[in-house]
This record gives sequence, structure tokens and C-alpha cells, in this order.
Amino acid sequence: MKSYFPKDFLWGGATAANQVEGGSDIDGKGLSVSDVYIFDGDMPKEHWTDQWHMMTHKQVEEAQDPESKKYYPKRHGVDFYHHFKEDIRLFAEMGFKTYRMSIAWTRIFPKGDELVPNEAGLAFYDAVFDECLKYGIEPLVSLSHYEMPLYLVTHYGGWPNRQIIDFYVRFAETVVDRYRDKVKYWVTFNEINCVKHHPYVSVGIIEEGHPHIEQDKYQGAHHQFVASAKATAYIHRVIPDAQVGCMISYQLLTPYSCDPDDIQKTVEQQRTSLFFSDVQARGYYPAYAKRMFEEKSVILAIEDGDLAVIRENPVDFISFSYYMSSAVSAHPERLESAVGNLITGGIKNPYLPSSKWGWQIDP
Repeated sequence: MKSYFPKDFLWGGATAANQVEGGSDIDGKGLSVSDVYIFDGDMPKEHWTDQWHMMTHKQVEEAQDPESKKYYPKRHGVDFYHHFKEDIRLFAEMGFKTYRMSIAWTRIFPKGDELVPNEAGLAFYDAVFDECLKYGIEPLVSLSHYEMPLYLVTHYGGWPNRQIIDFYVRFAETVVDRYRDKVKYWVTFNEINCVKHHPYVSVGIIEEGHPHIEQDKYQGAHHQFVASAKATAYIHRVIPDAQVGCMISYQLLTPYSCDPDDIQKTVEQQRTSLFFSDVQARGYYPAYAKRMFEEKSVILAIEDGDLAVIRENPVDFISFSYYMSSAVSAHPERLESAVGNLITGGIKNPYLPSSKWGWQIDP
């Protein structure tokens, strides 16, 4: 039986502001958490993913020094800031019907806690959206894609601090009001479940010397759930025909063997990611998430009204990024790991080929 995509299916591509824009010191933009990452070409591939966990207070301090000689690739991107018109024209030539992109929070509120937005940043995205619409390309906009203002990390401690909810909601309301006639597809947080793997860019936690990392990871995630629900409510109120989604990084997990322990481990590991979309799409914390918190000794500070706003404002769709699959074993120490993959800890699947970098290829 043949299946067909509907005629109005939105084929397209995606970028993030921190990946492509550049112009990190232009027109009032502030530093984001991604602007702090350095490029180390000498790092062995087996330690490549360690960069997500190696951010130190010293590195953050040095990155704010205008005299620093380190190379920060996220500050340069591909200079989309100055070349977006020709880039979008190329998207149109490729047949794009949608362009998933993000708005750099630090272009609108450079530090994150300002009361008045940066008009130059707002005008830039006006121009980007106008260019997309000129070619019949629907913008699909992520409000947060690893672009939290660095100031909110250094002065507020990131998302574990409840104040960040209000700063995010102010940002969301500002851009929704501005682009209400240009954007109807929104995503509140990119890969919200990746707080597990890289809490620095996800919720603004510097792991170095952190005394209770698991507690603050999930407290930060809870505050993001609340912020997402509030943003979803506002978007639906201001743009009645808008669609708002959540977004996770999805990894297809398969048991390494038919050993019941491998199967159980696979289920448990899968749930650590899927509970994020469960909360946002179903509107409540599933029972298995509560058990997970107990096992990790995590006690969430949930204020009155939090669960109600999450329950009353579920997202309209679930979106995901897919990088790779992974085998799971209850005894990983006995098996070979897939060191070339984006996420460490996965077991090499003996039935799949690998690239020369060790990344397994799953059809």
C-alpha cells in the first residue's frame, strides 16, 4: 500500500541562531551560553562529547574578556546576520516550504533581565521573516535553542532560579506580539530533554564543583515546563490559529540482547527522555517520572499553580531531532561502546556499519 504526503506538507530545513548568525557583538547583542564554547581541534574523538561537561567558571570568566585570544566558533557561524537574504533565496531554490530557526534571546534582551527590548534585534528578525514569506516559506520558530543570556547564568544561576521564568515569558511575549502576523508555528524549547547531557547550555548550570547537580537539573527543567506552558497559553491567546510544539532529542534505543535485564534497562533509559514530552503534551508528570525523582533523591520545589498551568496548556505537537540509534545493556562494562556517537555511553551495535569516525549508521 502506497502512502502519500499531503500537498501542504512542510518540507524544509533547520538552523539555530547560535549555529549560523555570527554578529555576536553587533547591534546590541549580548553574550549567550553558546558564545562561551571554544573550539579545540586537538581533542581526541573519544573525548569530544566531554566538551558539554567541561565548562568551568574560569572559562566563562575568560570568555567575557574582550581581549581573550581563544576562538569561539558560535560567535561567527556562517554570518547569516549579513547574508540571510541570499541564504533564504537558496532555501527557496531548494524547494523549502518551511524554515525552522530560532530567535537569539540575547538579540532581544542582551542580558535577559531588561525591561525594554533591543529594537535592532527585533528589526533583524522582522527582515528575516519578511524574506521567508516573500518566497512562501513558513517560519517555524524556536524561542530557546541553547541561547540563554550568559548574564542569567553568572548573576542568577540559570534556570534553577525561578526568576528566569518571568524573564523568559517577557521575552516570549515580546516576540509573539511583534511577529504575530508573520509566525504561526512555534517551539518553546529546543531539545528540552538534553538537560540530562549538557546542563550548561540547557539550563545554565556550570557542573564544576556543583554539590547537587541532579537536583538542580530537574528543578531547572520544571521551571522550563512552567515557562513553556505560560508561553503556550500566551501564543494561543494572541494568535488563535497558531500551533505550539515541544521538542526533544530522540534516540532510538534497542536492547543489546533478549536478556530481560537489557530490556528493562532500555525501557528505563528511554523514559528519562520521553517524560519531557509526556509532561508537555499530556500536561502532567507521569508516575514513572516521580519514581525516577525518588531514585535520584530529587525533590522538586513546585509552587501553587505550577501543575495547573502545565495541565491547562499542553502543546499542539511533538517534534524531535534524530541523530542516531543506540544499543542498551545492563552490563555495558563488558561491551564495546560507540565512541564516535554524539552521546557517550551507548553500546556499539554489532549489526550496524560505522563511519570512519565511529558513528554507527542505522537505516
